[in-house]
Amino acid sequence: MGLLATLKQLFKIEAAPQPAISAVDESDTGLERAGAHWGKRARELEAQHTPSSWTECPVVIAEYMNPLISGRAEVGWLEAVARAHFPKPVARALSLGCGGGGLERHGLQLQIADGFDAYDVAADAVELARKLAQESGQAERINYQVANLNTLEFAEHQYGTVFASQSLHHIEALEHYLEQVRRTLLPGGLFICNEFIGPNQFQWTEPQLRHARRLLALIPERLRHMIRDPGIKHTIERPTVDYMNSYDPTEAIRSADIMPALEQRFTIVSRKDFGGTLLHLVLDNIAGNLSFSEEGRQLLHQFFAEEQRLIASSEISSDFTVVVARKD
Repeated sequence: MGLLATLKQLFKIEAAPQPAISAVDESDTGLERAGAHWGKRARELEAQHTPSSWTECPVVIAEYMNPLISGRAEVGWLEAVARAHFPKPVARALSLGCGGGGLERHGLQLQIADGFDAYDVAADAVELARKLAQESGQAERINYQVANLNTLEFAEHQYGTVFASQSLHHIEALEHYLEQVRRTLLPGGLFICNEFIGPNQFQWTEPQLRHARRLLALIPERLRHMIRDPGIKHTIERPTVDYMNSYDPTEAIRSADIMPALEQRFTIVSRKDFGGTLLHLVLDNIAGNLSFSEEGRQLLHQFFAEEQRLIASSEISSDFTVVVARKD
């Protein structure tokens, strides 16, 4: 939704000093491949009507993820963060791995910041983000740029807050990235991540695979028709590292290292785990099939309870979390 023209004028701000941007290295074929993949994915998500992953499923969001993060079905993670940590907007926020720009547009509506600078490696995604910001009347308050997040460097003390939503797990130069986030935050500023922190390069654990396959087998075949591909989903396998490198060499490249690296550099203000350890695997490519029937909804609730039971018993751990970290 666009903002009123009067509010646009009220919140118009001067452009923040720009970081020294490291352009995407055109010799880095892995990064090019990842950028092309996620640019295509951003366009697909914009056009998609049937959710294909667990994080896109309305029942999962309202009846599992949101209650775990905010305690309320109707309050998503970004709104929960805004309510808890932003009684008034910061002057300027930074978004790293912005994709199609949903976080920045919503962040302005929630009055998290007066304006955003936002970066992504995928040129197509950035183009889409600019288009949607223009359509929503927010283009003057969001500066979008294409950049390699592994090599970006920022000036000191530029931003009141920094966001990373499902992008930090694509960063290989994790230490450099986090040092730059720390450098560019104002004292007391917050680094807020909604992230996958599971096994590097999707090298699923044996308990995770065993339980995910067990839950998949409970779904009737008519609900296992794949959404992105033809055919029926019959099993769940651990991808080889070679496959991950050919598909997207940045995917979960150092996901398991994120929390230790964060804890070394920031004070963790809050951490809200929201599972996904089994649901991510079970519902991939079929999530929408379970969203629109009472049978599917009952199965989803059964899966929610089982995932939480196994996490509580420490047989598996949560693969997804929302973290608010402070620069002291």
